Amino acid sequence: MLALDTELFLALNAGPSPSSYVALFAIAVTRFVILLIPCYIVVLWIRGSRRRRLLAFALTLALVIAMTMSFVIGLIAFRPRPFMVSLGHSLVDHRSSASFPSNHALAFAVAVAVLALVRQYGVACLAAAIGALVGWSRVYVGVHYPSDLFGAIIVAIPAALISLAVTARHGGSIIAAVEGLQRRLQTRLTRTSRR
Repeated sequence: MLALDTELFLALNAGPSPSSYVALFAIAVTRFVILLIPCYIVVLWIRGSRRRRLLAFALTLALVIAMTMSFVIGLIAFRPRPFMVSLGHSLVDHRSSASFPSNHALAFAVAVAVLALVRQYGVACLAAAIGALVGWSRVYVGVHYPSDLFGAIIVAIPAALISLAVTARHGGSIIAAVEGLQRRLQTRLTRTSRR
């Protein structure tokens, strides 16, 4: 299994002389596309309906759960990144943290799982397509193995299920509390700006 993973990594990795256009594209994807997820959550919250805010909460909670699970997995079963064992070619600088699972892929896998479970299939498909592109970029630039991407999917599913269960039970009261805090802050800011 590890041998196949290594072979797939070497097949997808940039190699010693990558196309400059493909390399620049992969670096841009690996560094910046992840920002789409927090931006999407902020837009869901700002657009204001209770349903959208519940979805924003569910996505945020699922991400927190998934990243916590990823951190624990990295502590228990540390796997070095390819560049840490001098495998392939790395196009970006990265700290020497655990390779499995890929947190970038995990963020998109969580979004896909949550969105699919709440029957937002169109947005889930778009997130899956973008997530696949991000996953490819992470292997291409040399910071993850292909199995790290599949590991992200495995971690994302329980995180999404737990988050949606919590949201169904407590989401309404949590959203109401946050909205109340938001109103109080807006009132204070308005009073301060009038002075």
